[in-house]
Amino acid sequence: MDQTQSKKRLQVVFSDEAWATVIALTKEANENFAVGSITYSDVVNELVVCGKIDLKALQLKKTDIKKSLRLMASQDQVDLDSVIKTLSELRTKTSRKTQKTSETKEDSKNG
Repeated sequence: MDQTQSKKRLQVVFSDEAWATVIALTKEANENFAVGSITYSDVVNELVVCGKIDLKALQLKKTDIKKSLRLMASQDQVDLDSVIKTLSELRTKTSRKTQKTSETKEDSKNG
């Protein structure tokens, strides 16, 4: 095996929702597929290679509010209106994301 085809093994922590998705996709991929088998690793590799990630949404989801406030407060000139606007947008976007996730979970339970 040459350098371009080497495999990297590492441990990844999946959320319950992410792992459920991997399990469901693997099960679906193997349904009526009698000429081979598809593993969790196969599915995860395809998701990584083919998946598109909204980096801004990911950053927003992982933003530490306290760190953000400290950073803004440490600046020489703090524009309070801008800080308030940014925090309001952050709260709105994160609450929308939480609401969408809850709706998706409810739909999957009912569907």
